[in-house]
Amino acid sequence: MQNLEKYLIENETLPKIKKFANLGGKELFNKKLKYLVNLAEEEKWNQTDIHTNEENSTIFYYILHTFDRCFDQNKIFITEDETNAYFNTGLMTKKGEEIIGKFIRNNFHDPYDVNSNYWFFKEFILDNSRSFMDECNIKLEIATYFDDFNELYFNPNLDIVINFEHIYKDNYERLPNELQSMEIEIAKYVFEGYLNFTKKKIMRNNRIPVPQFYKNKIMFLIPVRVFDSKTIVIALEKINDTYRGNTILSVGMAYNCARLLYKPESDWLLNSFIK
Repeated sequence: MQNLEKYLIENETLPKIKKFANLGGKELFNKKLKYLVNLAEEEKWNQTDIHTNEENSTIFYYILHTFDRCFDQNKIFITEDETNAYFNTGLMTKKGEEIIGKFIRNNFHDPYDVNSNYWFFKEFILDNSRSFMDECNIKLEIATYFDDFNELYFNPNLDIVINFEHIYKDNYERLPNELQSMEIEIAKYVFEGYLNFTKKKIMRNNRIPVPQFYKNKIMFLIPVRVFDSKTIVIALEKINDTYRGNTILSVGMAYNCARLLYKPESDWLLNSFIK
């Protein structure tokens, strides 16, 4: 097994792909992401992050976390002379060609600087391109997130327990204004009414919960519709025979989380997609 850790710089505040490689300036990398969006099968990638106001947040977070998983699963291919490195993005073109992320050796790498990246992200290419086929003698595997498809099954017969006090205190800014304006006990009572309605809907359609991959395990996202116009997304973790929720997300954040596994098809995510 190759030692990929040796390529990581020591800045622990950075995501793994930025510890592995210099991505270039923000504008340059965004151009490469836009090229990737145009290259891949048509999909809703153009979401704007509501917290950073950055465009194409869905494709950015997808590449960020896909690389993380490929790295952790040792699915990065590095040429013998350590001049090029590749990973499978998991995306395809309309013709079924696989899209590969390519790194080249950073010409400005300083081996004496612990924060100098050995690699530079070059481009997204196709798996049938001559340069890639000449250098990579193996089929690059895609990142995987579960061993058994049953892990993606949400059991509607298990109880859903929400720690609303924790949500109210730690995710206050993500709550609708109507709940923010209430005392915590009143807000909890109102929220639980909407949650119970959601539980009834899940009992009748267990495809409403959408799986996500977080902290190296499969969790679920459920929508709680409040005041007939706002959607609160609860992240649920299965603990023994109970689904427990301790945090909430915006619909946009939920879409980004869900997209790592596969293209979401749930109506509540697609219909509420933030452009």
